[in-house]
Amino acid sequence: MVSTLSLLHAAPSEFTIERVRALVNQVGPEAPTVEYKEQMADTVARGVAALANTYGGLLLIGVTDRTRDLKGVKEKTVDYVADHCYAKIEPPWVPEIIPVPMDDDSGRYVLVLRVVPGQHPSPLLVGGIAYVRDHSTTHPADWQRLKQLFGEPESAQELAWNLQAPPQGGQDEDFVIRTGLNFPVSREALWRPLSERSIDAFADALNNSRLNSLLRRMSMGPAWSGGLYPFHREGFNRSRDVRLQWSGAPDNWPAGRDYPVEAVAHIQVPGAYGNHGQRLHVELDVSARTSGMFIALQEGRLPVEAVREPISVQGLAELMDAMLEAFVSQGIIAPLAELGAIDPLAVPQPRNLHVVMGRPVVEVLDTTGLREIRNAGTSLGFHLLADPALDMADAAERWRQVTLWMQQAALDAGLLGMENVLREIAPPAYP
Repeated sequence: MVSTLSLLHAAPSEFTIERVRALVNQVGPEAPTVEYKEQMADTVARGVAALANTYGGLLLIGVTDRTRDLKGVKEKTVDYVADHCYAKIEPPWVPEIIPVPMDDDSGRYVLVLRVVPGQHPSPLLVGGIAYVRDHSTTHPADWQRLKQLFGEPESAQELAWNLQAPPQGGQDEDFVIRTGLNFPVSREALWRPLSERSIDAFADALNNSRLNSLLRRMSMGPAWSGGLYPFHREGFNRSRDVRLQWSGAPDNWPAGRDYPVEAVAHIQVPGAYGNHGQRLHVELDVSARTSGMFIALQEGRLPVEAVREPISVQGLAELMDAMLEAFVSQGIIAPLAELGAIDPLAVPQPRNLHVVMGRPVVEVLDTTGLREIRNAGTSLGFHLLADPALDMADAAERWRQVTLWMQQAALDAGLLGMENVLREIAPPAYP
C-alpha cells in the first residue's frame, strides 16, 4: 500500500514510477496533501507554499490534473523548479525534489516535490501572500488563518512526541498502553461542539474493530463468558471534551474489584472562555490487570497461591497492532475528519505509543526465550516512536513497526533474545 504520509518520510530510493502511479490511482483527484502539475508552471511555488502552510504533502510535476495521466517532464526541469521556488518563495526555500524516471524509455521523469511538515520556515509567502490548501483548491489565507500561521512558533510544529505518557499504575495494574493523534483542525471546528453523530460513529467503529474482539478475549480469561460494556460515554463529558469507556470481566468477577480490562478513548479540542484550541487531541488507553485474574476468581472459595500469569510477548504485540490498526481504519478516520472539519487524507497516522507498567517489565512480561543482562537495572515501561516511512495502514508494515518496538522494549528492559522470540510469532490473522 502507498500513502502520502509514508512517502513524506520514505527514502528517495523508495520512489519508483510504480509507487507514484499507485499513489495517483489511490488518491484520485487533487487532495489537501497531493497536487498535480502537468509541466513546470508559474503556480508551482504557490502550490508548494500552500502545502507547507497547511498539512504538508507532495506536488507531482509531470502528471495531468484532470485525467491524472503520467506524462513526465525533461530532467533539466529540476533546475527550473529549484530556481523558481528559491526566487518566488519568501523566505527563500526549496523543497526536496525527487526525480522519478518513467518506465516507457522516454527519458522523462515525474518530479516529486516533497514538503514535510515542520521542516520549513513558517509561514511561506509567494508575492507577499500566504497560500493554503482547502480540500483540492489553493487560495490565500484569510486573516484568522494568517494570525495562526504567524503566531505558531516553529518549535511547536509537527512535534514527534505529541502524546504524553499515561500515569503510573498500581501494583495490580499490569500495564497501560496509550496511543492516539494530535493534529490541527480547520477554523470551522474551533467554534463548534464536538458532533454527537460523529462521536457515535467513532464509538461504533471502535466497537466493531479487531481491537474490541481482542479486548473481549483478554477480559474473559479462562471463563470465556462474562459482562461486556462496549465504548460508551461515561464520566466527564462536555461540548468539547468526550470520554468513552470500555470494560469487561468474566463471570463471577468479585464485586468492588477493578475490571481486568478497561479502555478509555478521550477526544478533546482544548478550549475555555476566550481561549479556543486549534488541535484535535485523541487518546486511547488500554489498561490490563489480567495477570491476577485467576487469583481474583478464586477469592473466598479456596486458598490460592498468589502467582501471577505473565503477559505473553505475542499478546502484547497483537494488542499494539490492533490499537494502531484502529486509528488507520476508515471507520475511525472519517468521524475524526468530520470533528476536525478537514479532509480525511489530512488525518495523520499514530506517531508514538507509550506502555507504562505497574511492576518491572521482567515481572509482567513472559521472558521465556529471553535472558537478562546482569545489573541492567529495572524498567517500568517504554516510550516508542514510529518510523514515519512505515505506513500503518499496511498490515505488513504495521507489524514490522510493532516488532521493532518489541525489540526496543526488550533492550530497554535489559533483555536479550527478543528478535529470536519474534521470529517464532506469526503476524495477526486479519479478517
